Amino acid sequence: MTSAERVAAAIALKKPDYVPVSPFMIYHFASVTGTRMHDFIWDVDACHRASLKAFEYYDGLPDTMNLTPMRFAFTATVPILYSALYYDWRFFDTEMPQMMERVQAGPEIYDSVLERGFSRMRSHARIGRREVIKTMSWHLFKHLRWMAYWRKHCDTVPWQEAISYLPAELMLFYRGSDGFTDLLDTPEKMTAINERHNRTIIQNTLRIARLLRAKNICMPSLKFSSSMVSPRMFEKFAWPWLKEQVMAYSKAGYLVILHLDGNWDPLMEYFTELPVGSAVVELDISDMAHAKRILGGKLCIKGNVDPTLLAFGSPAEVEKACKSLIDTCADGGGFILSSGCEAPPNANPDNIRMMFRCALEYGAY
Repeated sequence: MTSAERVAAAIALKKPDYVPVSPFMIYHFASVTGTRMHDFIWDVDACHRASLKAFEYYDGLPDTMNLTPMRFAFTATVPILYSALYYDWRFFDTEMPQMMERVQAGPEIYDSVLERGFSRMRSHARIGRREVIKTMSWHLFKHLRWMAYWRKHCDTVPWQEAISYLPAELMLFYRGSDGFTDLLDTPEKMTAINERHNRTIIQNTLRIARLLRAKNICMPSLKFSSSMVSPRMFEKFAWPWLKEQVMAYSKAGYLVILHLDGNWDPLMEYFTELPVGSAVVELDISDMAHAKRILGGKLCIKGNVDPTLLAFGSPAEVEKACKSLIDTCADGGGFILSSGCEAPPNANPDNIRMMFRCALEYGAY
């Protein structure tokens, strides 16, 4: 099987030749190839060259790869968490970027966004207009040219090609940790923000996905995990609009990638309401055995070797973790072996290689 066939089988809840394997890697591509982080982020050619070099370094074994350069996220004019036009991102020459989650506005921002939209939060103080224009012109042209090369010459599936957030989650990040109590203090504003802007976010995401010629859309969430809120609050402030987004993207022909940071164990039942095979559920620290019991036969699950283990553990420890995940989740198909969230830039290449080896050695159907 090709990687495309292997991943498609897992998504369709069928048995491939062996368990697809895909550590979630972005900045690791820069570190493992010796690419300066600044160049990897801002130079589309440097990003793709590093990604291609990393793909070859790992013997062409990653079944999926994040290939949309981070430049597109950091200069996004639509509201996403990675856009430095909305959030306080700090950039460095040799280290990965960091977001300073601080209070950027008081609770009055809700009325302003309800009236004027998310553009009220946008600022060019960190990213100038010229850089945004360059991203969506010359850099977009280069990216599409590179993607044509990837699809023609490399056996891997482009992953997380476009991105979409819940309106309320965007507001919670903008308000910082002090604003998290908005869920209790101004609950009507949270639901109003979702009602007012969810369909606009869907329309904008579909427009960007078409521009990038994407085939899948990633929907990350942390603030509405059970690490942060109760199931009752999730149902009140997130689920109806999260489901609306998934249904809209699926209907438009896109695979949805639910990237769920934190613990989602008490919330897993909600996702059984989604169409069979419509999404891949990427899990961070959730119980994979629990996810398999709930979602097996409904949605493909992906995860979740501890990223800390990939950086500081031994290959033998990684092997044990991978074998346990395969034994727990691979039965009947519908499983992709991956890291729990992103493999860190300093992940030990021997540990990454062990993940590929385990899929081949223990994951055959």
